[in-house]
Amino acid sequence: MLLLFAGLAVAWTWPVARVLDSAIPGNPGDNYSFVWNLWWMRHVLATPGLPYFQTTYLFHPFGASIANHPHTALPALVGATTLGRLPPAEAQNLLLIADVFANMAAMYALVWTHTRQLAPSTLAAVIFGLSPYVAVHLLGHFDLVAAWTIPLFALALERALRGSRMAAIAAGTTLAATAYIAYYHLVYQCFFAVVYVAAGVGGLRLRAATTARTPGGRRLSAAFLLAATASAFVALLIVITGGTAVTIAGADISATTPQNALTLMWVCLAVWLIAWRRPRLKWDRDADWHCVAAVAWPLVAVFVLGVAPLLWEAVGLVARGEYVSQRYGWRSIPTGVDLVSPLLGSPIHPLFGALSRRAYAALGDNYIETVAWFGIVPLVLLAGAVARWRAAPVAAVPSSPIEAEHDVGASAAAPVRERLRRAWRAVAMVFAIWALGPFMTVAGFDTGLKLPVILLRFVPFVANARMPGRAMVMVYIALAVLIAEHVAASRRLRSPALQWLLVAVVVFDFWDAPLPMTSLDRPAVYAALAQAEPGAVCEVPMGIGDGLTVGIGSQDRRVLFYATQHEHPLVGGYIGRMPMDAQERYERMPVAGMLLALSSGSVPAADIDRDVTLSPCRYLVVRKSATSAALLSYIATLPAKRMTDDGERELYRLW
Repeated sequence: MLLLFAGLAVAWTWPVARVLDSAIPGNPGDNYSFVWNLWWMRHVLATPGLPYFQTTYLFHPFGASIANHPHTALPALVGATTLGRLPPAEAQNLLLIADVFANMAAMYALVWTHTRQLAPSTLAAVIFGLSPYVAVHLLGHFDLVAAWTIPLFALALERALRGSRMAAIAAGTTLAATAYIAYYHLVYQCFFAVVYVAAGVGGLRLRAATTARTPGGRRLSAAFLLAATASAFVALLIVITGGTAVTIAGADISATTPQNALTLMWVCLAVWLIAWRRPRLKWDRDADWHCVAAVAWPLVAVFVLGVAPLLWEAVGLVARGEYVSQRYGWRSIPTGVDLVSPLLGSPIHPLFGALSRRAYAALGDNYIETVAWFGIVPLVLLAGAVARWRAAPVAAVPSSPIEAEHDVGASAAAPVRERLRRAWRAVAMVFAIWALGPFMTVAGFDTGLKLPVILLRFVPFVANARMPGRAMVMVYIALAVLIAEHVAASRRLRSPALQWLLVAVVVFDFWDAPLPMTSLDRPAVYAALAQAEPGAVCEVPMGIGDGLTVGIGSQDRRVLFYATQHEHPLVGGYIGRMPMDAQERYERMPVAGMLLALSSGSVPAADIDRDVTLSPCRYLVVRKSATSAALLSYIATLPAKRMTDDGERELYRLW
């Protein structure tokens, strides 16, 4: 199977293997920053005493923390050691291929422990490892491609809950490793552990009351149902008439959109449903909480020990008031997956991707952040699994790992299997709700239904996992487990030929090659700069930016890749979360303040110090085709010596 996964990884990411050092996947943008991460780790290892999570090689001279940035420290370490002889871009491409391989291999290992069957385990491996979630993030979010720690963590947690102390240590180690790869996946794995334990081991269930409703309860239900109907009528009236705005007691009240009325409708419906069904959370009295406690302490201890350097940097950021997170309101919060997204196909499929992308564009969605295509075969299999669960919720699974490991029959192992199945169903449900975002949208329409994710903005650190659609990665893993279990247990799907046909169809449905690639150039001016004396570089036009803003000035992020060639500190730059006062600091600096202002088209501050010897810029690289006349005129006034010119760019040295 490993050979199959390796072949799929190379073919599915094609043409990455053919252009290892001349291109990287995706469109020009965030992909450059991951190549810079690899170079920065190499520079840190070659410079004793230099910290990885603090750098002055971006936003020179004051620098920035990359702890609050997709720093990919663990892949960068591999790229600086095991792949240290290769150029950074080539090492990054090999890591991407390895990540895709590891995604499938780790998922296969997880499901193999459930089924002990080859084809169902392979089916789960391709559903998760080649999922559209992984495919779209190959276009630039390389940290999210490395999803293999999620099934490894789930596998270790499952074994730890069966009493293995070594598995608990492995789970803590995997969680710590995730912190050095992808922040989003770390947050998701922490939530996964809580949901999995509560629904599986703890046996948390939602049950309706069995006693008869009182007359008061029936009247309350009727009242809220009537209020919900009235709210729906008001919302419809606003849609038809366009609404109105009135002034009452000096206060302006606007009712021109139906969302508030719809929200009131959903609230009334929720109260009606609670009053009618009277749900109760029920815990399984046989839950082994001593086992959970025995797992928790080594897992948490190993995790905290492993992420101590990162935690120390995070504490320092908070203490210095430099921790940056997006600020948004109730209406400006990032949206999640549209309910029709699972019907829109894979947006980067070579045959059907263009049609899918047009559908996402019609909804006003960024498909990279809201992809939710499960594939035709997985959806059909999931429907069959739901039908089987209702008909026989504890049907036996032949050759199950529980029977093999504990030497029990199918009837004795069935309750344990049902707990596992219940846990994975809960994981799928919780993370599907998370992926829907702060409010539910259907075909681009805000239904007014507020969802729990809208409150996560108030949870420290979790709020930085701000794109809710990325929670789909956990839905993919949960559905892959449930579908594989169904295929392994279903008599109708027992034929090996049929099972492998299902694998082939899913591979075709999730195919994404050839990937769009960003060509890498190596202008001669940077080779000359690499031989120059130490000193910081100002790229002209100059720019600063991060993942939370539109940036200031030029947003040409190729300069990050060029920085790996000339290896000088960069004045300005781009990072996941730039320092909050970066613009103000630069505006007060000689030369840098003028360059940034003129690059953004604004008027430079009158009180900028003109003494170039106090400038953070020692070198200027001027890209002539992108530089305005005002910028060129300013550069002509500087006491600068031109060092070289490659036709497109000129290199100058100041003072």
